[in-house]
Amino acid sequence: MLQLGILETDTLYADLQPDYQSYGHMFAGFFNRLGGQLNYRFYQVQQGELPAPQACDAYLITGSKSGVYDDKPWITALSGWIANAHQGGEKIAGICFGHQILAHSLGGQAGKSEKGWGIGVHTTAVTQHPGWLNDDTSHIRLIYSHQDQVGQLPATAKRLAGSEFCENAAFFIDQRVLAFQGHPEFTAQYLSRLLPRRAQAIGETCYQQGMNTLNQPTDSDRVGRWLLEFFQL
Repeated sequence: MLQLGILETDTLYADLQPDYQSYGHMFAGFFNRLGGQLNYRFYQVQQGELPAPQACDAYLITGSKSGVYDDKPWITALSGWIANAHQGGEKIAGICFGHQILAHSLGGQAGKSEKGWGIGVHTTAVTQHPGWLNDDTSHIRLIYSHQDQVGQLPATAKRLAGSEFCENAAFFIDQRVLAFQGHPEFTAQYLSRLLPRRAQAIGETCYQQGMNTLNQPTDSDRVGRWLLEFFQL
């Protein structure tokens, strides 16, 4: 059975832990619901845990409240691990912060966006399908919660999806990197519990507009299946 290493780059707020445990466990539950045949190994990156070479068959880097530009030792260590693992041929996926730090560590750029917060269900146009992906959909809708964006892709990367608001919403590099700004593992219920504490920082208008989209359907299961297919390559 394939072993997936989940690099957890944040800790959930205390009131969310009883129901959701951690971002890593949210992903494990999500993939299990989709029928993913995976074993999981969790790494607490903020505490200095990073995988040894070839420790797992594939890896996933979670979201985080931190930014790739923050001066934190664990972010520097993670960025170095990404560069070395990629050079060594490891397979890595990233979501939100994971998406941003993959781009940032492999020659691209990520940072705070002048466009402000992206909140709620957001639609992106698929601009190029990976050759291994047997899916010709033209758009994907996911739940978003971010202020940072990937401003420049690595030279070897190809844009998978984007929009006017988030140009580089998803990208891939050959069969080794797959990254999404949106959160396939999030549910509307989770976001509705997470975001009220950030409403003031987001701004009332943007916050309400985003929350009003949460009744819309998403393509989270589709993207989850893409990730499972990617891990199995």
